[in-house]
Amino acid sequence: MMAEWQCKNLGDVCRFIDYRGKTPEKTDSGLRLITAKNVKMGFLQGSPMEFVAPETYDSWMTRGIPNIGDVLFTTEAPLANVAQLDTDDKVVFAQRVIILQPKDEHLDSTFLKYYLLSDTAQELIHAKGTGATVKGIKASLLKTIPVYFPALSKQQRIVSILDEAFEGIATAKANAEKNLLNARAIFESHLQSIFTQRGEGWVEKQLEEIVDGGCTLSYGIVQPGNDFPNGLPVVRPTDLTSKLITLEGLKLIDPKFAEGYKRTTLRGGELLLCVRGSTGVISVADPELVGVNVTRGIVPIMFNPDLISQGFGYFLMTSEPIQNQIREKTYGAALMQINIGDLRKIVVSFPSLKVQAELSERLQDISTETQRLETIYKQKLDALDALKKSLLDQAFKGAL
Repeated sequence: MMAEWQCKNLGDVCRFIDYRGKTPEKTDSGLRLITAKNVKMGFLQGSPMEFVAPETYDSWMTRGIPNIGDVLFTTEAPLANVAQLDTDDKVVFAQRVIILQPKDEHLDSTFLKYYLLSDTAQELIHAKGTGATVKGIKASLLKTIPVYFPALSKQQRIVSILDEAFEGIATAKANAEKNLLNARAIFESHLQSIFTQRGEGWVEKQLEEIVDGGCTLSYGIVQPGNDFPNGLPVVRPTDLTSKLITLEGLKLIDPKFAEGYKRTTLRGGELLLCVRGSTGVISVADPELVGVNVTRGIVPIMFNPDLISQGFGYFLMTSEPIQNQIREKTYGAALMQINIGDLRKIVVSFPSLKVQAELSERLQDISTETQRLETIYKQKLDALDALKKSLLDQAFKGAL
């Protein structure tokens, strides 16, 4: 910080409006309710749009009236998200959101927002946070956070610079995100056109008719137990976060829990289909997963090589016709799942092995190009986020 900047505690320069302790009764219309879900890092998100009956909060209005431009701060889940109120309509706030109103005429509210978003302030806040499972901060501790600020005119100049820079960054991010979506859409369009506009010679069979003799289309270990040092690796539904699943990061269990599940022991190369939770998610077992097993939420699939190649099978199982059938057969409220019997009866359409090879090559080429573009756009998004952090860092070191 520059030597001429003032330093005061947040509680000395801001009025705190806190609706802590109030449990809102939600209605279809009324006063807009802003929760911690709406307060993001730097902006107020419109969804979820929720409402409460005005009379529910009448007595609470005496705590203070929020104004447009007030700084909003989340005290928990997540900790230290910061935004500004963007409406002059009467609104109310759920627990875990504190409204900060600068009471020092020499402190600009937008400058305060940017300061609280900076690494300097975030590190101070998180250092005072408490809680093991969910980290939060009490208002009494938040009030002790130091706030550094220069003369009002310099604050306003810094705000002007950051506003303009962040507006440009937001536009660039929106373009990169749009390009990222477009890249994915191009691949999806090719994938769906192949499996919805099938040519001559395609055959229809049920899934259980086209797997190889060693594939029983069964789910894995129901109760895998706790972590077991140097034990047997198992693949869980939560592991299906990428196309290829390797040994890295897999849970290790006592091998005795797998003794009754030899039918789902992996040979390597299987498709791993999630049948509990995010049903329909597909990954591929790396060849190094020989001897590994899976848990209750996964069904390994190995196709009969005389009918379907594994490479084509991956694209087939991720296609809309198959995914639609999985969605139609998925049931449950608390836990979504598909019955094994229903899974085995899913109808699959496929061409000759020669055509499969041609289609797989074409789809793989498009997929590779899509992944290349995704990497580029993700790198751009990361660079833009880094630029925002750098600008905030410069601002609060007096370099702007």
